[in-house]
Amino acid sequence: MSKQLLVVAFLFVFISTSSYSATYQAVILKVSDGDTVWVSVHGKRVKLRLLGIDTPEEYPSRKMDKDIEMCHTTFKQMRKLGLLATKHAKTMLYKGEHVMVITKGKGYYGRTLAFIILPDGTNYNDKEVADGYACVYKWHGHKSRELSWGEFESLERLMERAKEEGKGLWGEYREIMECLCE
Repeated sequence: MSKQLLVVAFLFVFISTSSYSATYQAVILKVSDGDTVWVSVHGKRVKLRLLGIDTPEEYPSRKMDKDIEMCHTTFKQMRKLGLLATKHAKTMLYKGEHVMVITKGKGYYGRTLAFIILPDGTNYNDKEVADGYACVYKWHGHKSRELSWGEFESLERLMERAKEEGKGLWGEYREIMECLCE
């Protein structure tokens, strides 16, 4: 069985046995940062908040201010991490690329919550964590309600491995990442 056929079969079983609200073919329009992407679905622009992951902020915001204070760092340092996470995202998500988007409703700010599956079958959300550029997203220190326990635990294992191996931001910026990923 070819690798692509295996990926398609896996995705069919995965999607059909889960509680995802919809699956779409989409085109990448813009990478805003490591965990926010604009896509086109049936000609409509959709802003995606990528499920299960949280990358350092690139732009000034209340969240960035909170992270700077909590982690005892500077705007310049936090922005650098955000820029690195966004740069890494752009190595996988290209403007005009066709991807699969698996949605799970809307988030707090009205953004569509989603996983992005790359053309080779890779789950982008998992890859961003595994490469050390994202934390596992938690809501007030707990698993977010949109993720199953299996999805959450899988992301946690990927993050722990990236941390142990000093991948991505876990190398030079380990102390800040430990703070951000608590």
